[in-house]
Amino acid sequence: MAPLALPAPGNEGGGEAILLEAGAGPAPSPALVSVDVEAYADGLVPSALARGGLAGAVVVVVKDGQILLAKGYGYADRAKGRPMDAARTVIRPGSISKLFTWTAVMQLVEQGKLDLDANVNDYLDFRIRDYHGQGVTLRQLMTHSAGFEESSKHLFAADPSRLRPLRAYLETVQPERIYPPGKVPAYSNYGVALAGYIVERAARQPFNDYIEQHVLMPLDMRRSTFRQPLPKGLAGDMAQSYAHAGAQPIGFELVNPAPAGALSTTGRDMAHFMIAQLDQGRYRGVEILKPYTAQAMQRAASTPVAGLDSMTLGFMRSEKHGLVALGHGGATQAFQSDLTLLPDKKLGVFVSVNGPAAAGRGLRQDLTDGVLKRYYPERGTPPATRLTARLHGKQLVGRYESSRQSASNFLAIARLLGSAAVTLNDDDTVSVSTLRTRDGRVKRWREIEPYLWQELDGDSRLAARRVDGRIVAIASDDASPASWLQPVPLWRSPGWMLPLLYAATAVHVLALALWPVAALVRRHTQRRLKLDGRERDLRLLTFFGLIANLLLLTLWVWILGRIDASATLLDGQLDAALRIAQLLGLLSIAVAAVAVVNARATWKPPLHRWRRVCAVAIAAACVAVVWFVLALHTLQWSLVY
Repeated sequence: MAPLALPAPGNEGGGEAILLEAGAGPAPSPALVSVDVEAYADGLVPSALARGGLAGAVVVVVKDGQILLAKGYGYADRAKGRPMDAARTVIRPGSISKLFTWTAVMQLVEQGKLDLDANVNDYLDFRIRDYHGQGVTLRQLMTHSAGFEESSKHLFAADPSRLRPLRAYLETVQPERIYPPGKVPAYSNYGVALAGYIVERAARQPFNDYIEQHVLMPLDMRRSTFRQPLPKGLAGDMAQSYAHAGAQPIGFELVNPAPAGALSTTGRDMAHFMIAQLDQGRYRGVEILKPYTAQAMQRAASTPVAGLDSMTLGFMRSEKHGLVALGHGGATQAFQSDLTLLPDKKLGVFVSVNGPAAAGRGLRQDLTDGVLKRYYPERGTPPATRLTARLHGKQLVGRYESSRQSASNFLAIARLLGSAAVTLNDDDTVSVSTLRTRDGRVKRWREIEPYLWQELDGDSRLAARRVDGRIVAIASDDASPASWLQPVPLWRSPGWMLPLLYAATAVHVLALALWPVAALVRRHTQRRLKLDGRERDLRLLTFFGLIANLLLLTLWVWILGRIDASATLLDGQLDAALRIAQLLGLLSIAVAAVAVVNARATWKPPLHRWRRVCAVAIAAACVAVVWFVLALHTLQWSLVY
């Protein structure tokens, strides 16, 4: 979990203010004790909830096997005035669920029932497709390097009747493998769900039953479950979440890839899990992992870009300022959560906010990073900027896209709309358009080591991966090591594709708007178009083709807007609209052919310059639409995405 620039901790957190005399040296860190941790959280969380319009939060801090703080702030239910309670209120920590799945996998590895380096097809009753003859291993699933493209179909279910059995989900929505295994980090919910099903198969019992018997119950996590919907004993204590103040609550989210994100838990239960992970797999004398297994789970297993964070067998691992931090974040539509462990200090911090906005993400990061910086402040002087800063900065300049992407279906549109531009500034710092400070400013980075950059006025880092002298990826510890940014091929760069899309759309709109205007002008001046029957037909077909193309563009805007508003619609509710869009995409090919033939007809004598210019522009715009239809994979007939 990447640290962000934070307000310097002071006595707003309840700690004693320390004044320094000149030459006195750095102030000693406050004592990491329960009263100081609570005072610090009390000073930060309530004001952040108020500023962000958030309902509530739960904060948990453990140290040396003890709970220093487990406290709720704000409301679990605004309408009923029910407060957030760390021991009772049920929250959804999202992808932090994955750590429980990986714990289950490692238990079965201990027992000899699973081999991290065996082909997963050895454990399945259906087949995962190879990548050019190469299979997938559990180790690659745990480091998010199996090569799967992003899978979004049926990620959430709109209601319990649309929940799918785990096997049916996995077999139905199996994504394409777009990268060679073990080579490219690409975060995958599907990959974790697949590992959960392998747990089912190896243990010969349903995933939910296994997790309860072998992880949750041994850790005394009696108010935690992966079951959906919630059991009656927990449902009444579920925290409500709101998109904004005054909005209706977001309902209980139903997750089809349950092992990747379906955990429901409480703050106090999460304290038990953190204590076990910090004590080499033990909690109150109960062992869920052997010490050597827990250590293996926490060691760096993959470092995609040298100088930045690593993936362990499940955790994201950071090593900075002499501290090793293990963590995982979790985000659903309703909750923003973060778990961070400092194994060497036996310290764990868990934060969950019931709010989907950026304010929720900001609070969880501020609290976690604030605690770490308060008790383990950074020491030392930052290194100087290197003389190679400008030369290496120039090599970085260009367009990049996330390795976590869809490449074989219509969601490839996200690559076009979500790319990042890297620029070189006048002061030899570099900027990445998608990496911004809390107030929205683009961050600036200065080179401190070859191909390693430090954030100005911050502590995050940016680095480049090079192969044969060529930049193949960049990454920042602002993001997880389970993905990186890779250069966009020139043939589909947003740098020219987006302007082309806007221009083609403008031509379509202008042509349709001016068509009746031109007819009225001709009628007023009594000048008729001298066209034969074939030319009139081509002109009329082109007119209707422009309408069809604009309907296609409008439909895609509507589909993407609906997806952005609610991911639950990806459970098949938009499939009818996608079919219509696919048919209109096929029609656009015929429209372009007609428009080209119509433009060619305008070159016959007598030549009319403006008519010819307009026809050529329309033909070019129609051909551009076909290019987008093909390049963005919108004709993929399969409804797996």
